[in-house]
Amino acid sequence: MRPPRPYGPCPPAPIPCCAGAVQFVQLTAMHPSPIRVCLVEDSSLVRLRLAGMLRDLWDVEQVFEAGTVAEARELLPGAKPHLVVVDMRLPDGDGLEVVAAAKRLTPRPAVVVLTNYAYDQLRSTCLEAGADLFLDKRTEFDRLPAIVAGLRRNGGSNGGATP
Repeated sequence: MRPPRPYGPCPPAPIPCCAGAVQFVQLTAMHPSPIRVCLVEDSSLVRLRLAGMLRDLWDVEQVFEAGTVAEARELLPGAKPHLVVVDMRLPDGDGLEVVAAAKRLTPRPAVVVLTNYAYDQLRSTCLEAGADLFLDKRTEFDRLPAIVAGLRRNGGSNGGATP
């Protein structure tokens, strides 16, 4: 029997948006079995913490890790992730390239941009490019368990988001 996990599924919560507004986002991909996550983060320390947090969730079957855009492009097709978590600033490009690569997958995974550069204009750019959520790494890092739990709870067939 597995020991209790420290993060466990938790109920979804409102996600702060720009200028103090709150955006309620429901990821519409449903995965009744454990999900696969592709984590794209150049900082090995942050990637280690995120991967550990995700692996501790009952809902997560496998976490694939990449530190660059090139690694992510190579990893995504074979990993067939249900969720892609991507940093915006990567050594060989930016997270928008990973968002575009994830959008081309079938079925399309949910895509979360997690960045230290949480400016309103960048948020808009990422969401327009196809990211489902845009989170501030400094203040919303710990929202990932709720997002993962939401992927299994909510209905639908693709990784879009509905406000």
